[in-house]
Amino acid sequence: MYFLVNYKSINKLGMINLPKKWRAALGFQDGERVEIRMRRNEIWIIHGTNENYENQRFISSRGMVNIPAEFRRILEIDTDTELCIYAEVTQNAFIIKPYN
Repeated sequence: MYFLVNYKSINKLGMINLPKKWRAALGFQDGERVEIRMRRNEIWIIHGTNENYENQRFISSRGMVNIPAEFRRILEIDTDTELCIYAEVTQNAFIIKPYN
């Protein structure tokens, strides 16, 4: 797992920007449908599947993705929450964690 960004936050719409260099390295493309999962106190963003449409979002043309409101509520994430972003290369995933 690679540490990418520290102290990033979401905007008032619940969106976060995924670093362009790492989107390309992990095979994510603008307009792609991704699946967002919560594991413990982490939010995982993985490539979408056709099997499950629950908690799937699209990556915008600017590399933004919306974090589900339920996940933000459970993890107590708002616009003032400092977040860390990691890249899990072996699973082609982004991991977002609140900074403690």
